[in-house]
Amino acid sequence: MAVAPPPPRLPPLPHLVAFEATVRRGGYAAAALSVGRTPGALRAKVRALEAGLGVALFQPHAKGLAVTAQGAELADALTAGLRALHRAVAPLAADRVDPPWSALPPFEAALRCGGFAAAAAELGQTPRAIAASVRRVEDWAGRPVFARHARGTTPLAPAVAIAPALGAALHDLSEAVRACADAQVRIATLPAIAQLWLAPRLAALRAALPGVRLSITALESMPQAKTAPFDLALFLAPAGGSVVAHDALLPVCAPTLVAAPGAAPGAARDLAGLPRLTDSTWHDDWRRWIQAAAPDLPVPSHDARHSLYALAVEEALAGAGVLIGHTVLIGRWLQSGALIAPFGPPVPCASALRLFRLRRGAPKSGVERVARWIETAGEEESDGTDAPARTGDPQIHNLVL
Repeated sequence: MAVAPPPPRLPPLPHLVAFEATVRRGGYAAAALSVGRTPGALRAKVRALEAGLGVALFQPHAKGLAVTAQGAELADALTAGLRALHRAVAPLAADRVDPPWSALPPFEAALRCGGFAAAAAELGQTPRAIAASVRRVEDWAGRPVFARHARGTTPLAPAVAIAPALGAALHDLSEAVRACADAQVRIATLPAIAQLWLAPRLAALRAALPGVRLSITALESMPQAKTAPFDLALFLAPAGGSVVAHDALLPVCAPTLVAAPGAAPGAARDLAGLPRLTDSTWHDDWRRWIQAAAPDLPVPSHDARHSLYALAVEEALAGAGVLIGHTVLIGRWLQSGALIAPFGPPVPCASALRLFRLRRGAPKSGVERVARWIETAGEEESDGTDAPARTGDPQIHNLVL
């Protein structure tokens, strides 16, 4: 028997069945009666499905819960897909009782691979677990579907006959679930990057990728790829990922600060007489710039530190002092003239703005499309393309768009 490519990985089929029944029957109570489970058990499966996909399938409603638009699309696809799956395995059984859903993917793998050991290796299970799933299908069918012999196992003719339809049905279900998950892209990033780099570009990103929803979470440190519930991470880092934009340190201020009567003319040495602004996270930036660009200038010991870099930028825009700026974050104000840099040259940073793929998607998935858009946005600005104009209040924290 030829070995076909495996279908994409599915969430547990009982979770999909529970969700589809809940939507089709109009609630957990009615669905529980139809599938012989308790409402609480169905609710737990649906919540596990939401957590696994990273999407909200239901939302609070005055009369209980309402299915989201994304959930409704998935439910429609599941209704068709589960019916196709049921039809695929129906020839094995005389009646139309629901098959053991969770046993069908291991059973399909055993058919496709021609045995339990090969299926176990593909699914990351033990041959014993595959055998148990096959026995559940045999119990449901009321007859053997594999022959056991000294050299292993061999699928019998009735099982071989349904293998193509079974594989196709599981593949279609996988694609429906993937389309649902791909529509939401979860990005983790520093608060300053979320506010000052990403927020002004969201309108253009949404216009370029209609149908893709973004969930942006502001974090102070890079998430761990194996455990974090994020698809992409956008951070200033010295290595890894793909470079979106290079960064440099540069003292900047509002034009009014050096244009007022008696103000400093703008040489690096005149910084000593001006209030200096910085961010508490990057409190060492002034020292680094001074050592590289103005070694004769004393390092400030009492600069104004803000817990949010965006607040330090706003203070600089208001003329409250000279900010030690990160060019990757303040480029649009330098471009517009709202901030100027009269005190000395930029000093390149060891860290660049880098994009990390924590979850790899298919080439046309939402994750990859968003990743490529972000990378292209950085490349265009590096080539001198105008940065997007500032739009609205850029504050973001666990913002779902």
